[in-house]
Amino acid sequence: MRMLGETRYVGSSVLRNEDQRLLNGNGNFLDDIKISGCQYIHFVRSNIAHGIVKSIDISEAEKVAHITKIYTGRDLQGMLQSMAPSKADGGIFEEKLFSTMGDQDAFIRREDRHPIVVGKVRHVGEIIAVVVGTDPYVVEDAAELIIVDIEEIQPVVDPKNALEAESPKIYDHWEDNRSLHLHVRKGDIEAAFANAHTVVKRTFHSGRISASPIETRGVIAHFEDHNEKLTVWSSTQIPHPVRTYLAHSLNLPSSRIRVVAPDVGGGFGCKAIPYPEEILCSLISIQLKIPVRWIEDRLEHFTSSIHSRDQFHDIEIAMDAEGKILGLRDDFLMDCGASNPLGVVQPYNTIAHLAGCYEVPAMDVTATAVVTNKVPLSPYRGAGRPEAVFAMDRILDVAAQELGLDPFDVRRKNLVPSESMPYSVGINYRDGAPIVYDSGDFPKCFDTAVELLQSSCDTDRRRDESGRYIGLGAATYVEGTGIGPFEGALVRVDETGSIHVAIGACPQGQGHETVFAQVAADTLSVDIEDVKVVTGDTDAIPYGWGTLASRSAVVAGSAVYEAATKVLQKVKIAVADEWEISPDDLLAQHGRIFVKGTPAKETTLEEVAEKFSPGGDYAQKFTPGLEEQIYWEPPTVTFASGVHIARVAVDADTGAVEILTYIVVHDCGPLLNPQIVDGQIAGGVAKGIGAALFEEICYDDNGQPMNPNLMDYILPTNDTIPDLLIEHLETPSPLNPLGIKGVGEAGTIPPPAAIANAIENALTEIGVEINKVPVSPKYLLNQIQKTKEAKL
Repeated sequence: MRMLGETRYVGSSVLRNEDQRLLNGNGNFLDDIKISGCQYIHFVRSNIAHGIVKSIDISEAEKVAHITKIYTGRDLQGMLQSMAPSKADGGIFEEKLFSTMGDQDAFIRREDRHPIVVGKVRHVGEIIAVVVGTDPYVVEDAAELIIVDIEEIQPVVDPKNALEAESPKIYDHWEDNRSLHLHVRKGDIEAAFANAHTVVKRTFHSGRISASPIETRGVIAHFEDHNEKLTVWSSTQIPHPVRTYLAHSLNLPSSRIRVVAPDVGGGFGCKAIPYPEEILCSLISIQLKIPVRWIEDRLEHFTSSIHSRDQFHDIEIAMDAEGKILGLRDDFLMDCGASNPLGVVQPYNTIAHLAGCYEVPAMDVTATAVVTNKVPLSPYRGAGRPEAVFAMDRILDVAAQELGLDPFDVRRKNLVPSESMPYSVGINYRDGAPIVYDSGDFPKCFDTAVELLQSSCDTDRRRDESGRYIGLGAATYVEGTGIGPFEGALVRVDETGSIHVAIGACPQGQGHETVFAQVAADTLSVDIEDVKVVTGDTDAIPYGWGTLASRSAVVAGSAVYEAATKVLQKVKIAVADEWEISPDDLLAQHGRIFVKGTPAKETTLEEVAEKFSPGGDYAQKFTPGLEEQIYWEPPTVTFASGVHIARVAVDADTGAVEILTYIVVHDCGPLLNPQIVDGQIAGGVAKGIGAALFEEICYDDNGQPMNPNLMDYILPTNDTIPDLLIEHLETPSPLNPLGIKGVGEAGTIPPPAAIANAIENALTEIGVEINKVPVSPKYLLNQIQKTKEAKL
């Protein structure tokens, strides 16, 4: 690990470079992009969950003025490859992971889906036809005239029923509806349970949710016939993988495809996979030789953008009399909807993070994913970790209650001690490497959170003035961050001395233009105003992976640091050669290069860059161009960690829950920009509160979504999110040159568990158990009523 020395920018809350243009309304989001002659696309989507398309009558729609073309699946069938599983995020590691597990413990099935329905529909919202025209309203009106005859099949809605032998098959070429099976085991699980003082078993459910970014998805595709170049603007988190996906799907060389992610208004994982709309818009632009655009509306977002969570955990824990964990069994079921685009990523993330901050000597965990007639499921902020923490920290609270112990004390007893770092968990991560917590101090993190709690409120108070019950709940977590396979960075100094940084990662509000400018400026010892960061453009850097999985600061940051370091080395070698001194005798400061102890002997970065231009003095002796391109590959993930504590007030008459106090103590290593880190945590906590109390996608027995709108799908608002008390530990990681760990998803992971534990603690007098999230008023009142009836 090579850490930055004395810094001017890294570690400081530098104001975000991008904010001035965004706050002044000068952002360049997808819908802001205007191309002359661009036509509009409307997708006709299935209103049936499961069935066979018998016919599509487009005759009346074709007669409408300003309609250019209408396509059905049959029209496009021979022009497109099937939608193979995406390699984005951890999907790239699937083969390596499976090789460590064996055939008995791991299998996965491929759906082999077409981007547009050919034959069978599998969920409400699947694309059946495409209407192209010159007016956005006319194409939507014309779509209403298309008559689709679908022979309905009994839908599979309940994931538990999906496993039954008589259940209709979602994919006819599969033996059953199982999409995936994973089994991981360590230690002597039989002995752990045989020797236990107490065994506790419960079933917990993390509800199905939508990412719901403020900006929905969208695509603009422009094929230019004169140079046979396809340019695609997409509200995506992964422009380079989208380019690769388009190349395979359209049978085009990737060199003829440019994908640009402009300003993106939130992603949260739902924009981290390739989608059918990107493929179809691109193909239609090529076919018609015109630019086309599509902007997702909110109904489409709920019925076609991925959902997430939706895991059922049958979990049991073996404890000794003092509250030490002896063993853990978990058999969980994941409803992955009509497909599982990223394969092992979400379910294996759950397995890998189940033990969390705790010492668990023996584990036996099985994951089963099934397909149903719902929107496909894929990782959303947290990506399997909130489900793991909800199951683990809820079962710990239940066990503590049965043992008559304080749940906070039970956690303390089981935390991995700091002197055990680096700590081997005993199972592998989803990249196939052994899980080793590389750094951290879990007990200090926990104690800091408790101290914050005690100093901020009266922890003994159990009722407020209005009679509401008050309770406390905690949850701990680890998060594998900075996963590979790589990220790219190009650092170039031009003839004016300006620094150009291009990275493969692309932001959706994280502050990339600021943070990576901080890293480059400190590494090169220049003013941050001289650094310009370019993101989200496949023409700016040949290879990239994207922004997802709490990885950008670690992987892209390390790439920027390494590339900038090589540029500075190149400068010092060239100048030292000219001055006939050692490169070690040179210092860089504020864009100046001078001899140590003799500052009068100097040159500037601008002058050096000029000499590296083709034909310049340095270019003739060294490689032309003052630039370096690096693709940095992490050895494995680095583990962030933290503790959340919630204090809530519960109205037992209405089921309403108010969060009174919320505490976060987080360790993501050295903070590149503390204000941005706090913003990431706060945004994550808001998402976690939504999952804990409000958000859930609901379907009826016919596979129809019951709340695909922002009136019925409840998002958290400012009045439901309390002021947060945030503290940081900064234990550096040895796995990357900046010593940092990721932070993007951390805030989202523990709130459902911490808040559920707090609600249950508040209602101890009544004896209510919380076994699912969200804890809506309806659910909570139901649980209260059932508990009271059981006591009669």
